[in-house]
Amino acid sequence: MGGIAPGWRFRRRCYQSPVPLVRDLGRVLAAFGPAIGLSLKGAISAGFRERLMLVVTGVNRCRHCAYGHGILAGRVGISKDEIAGLLSLDLGYCPESELPALRYAIHWAEMDGQPTADAGTRLEATYGVRVARQINTASLLIHVGNRFGNTFDFLLAWLSRGRWGLLPDER
Repeated sequence: MGGIAPGWRFRRRCYQSPVPLVRDLGRVLAAFGPAIGLSLKGAISAGFRERLMLVVTGVNRCRHCAYGHGILAGRVGISKDEIAGLLSLDLGYCPESELPALRYAIHWAEMDGQPTADAGTRLEATYGVRVARQINTASLLIHVGNRFGNTFDFLLAWLSRGRWGLLPDER
């Protein structure tokens, strides 16, 4: 999206029309069962889930989700250094067993929720169908949250003519 007011340019993914919003809401509704499973009796730990949330947020750069999931990650024992690393897509602090899933989640977000079939096959081969489904569900939920947060920021920046809602590199 080009700058609406002189001197700033919004560079984050947001909803630019109702079509992708409706598509994503439909995907969230379809994932309702796995989403409940992710929350209640998930095959992945809370720390693993927060790492997934943070790397997708790192790709999409949603300041609201970065803040909220940074707090949640800290509550489950993830260090501030690891949180900062995850948001900058540095996986150096992460458990080895989670690296394939975190790389997949980054790919998932970079591909705007349309990962390659090969990536999905590798994920299922590594973790099994149940865990792979929960990884996809976590990626979807945070991705939609990121889009909402970024859309809010875009509207805020547009209404304020670039005074609010922007990240430092967008000013």
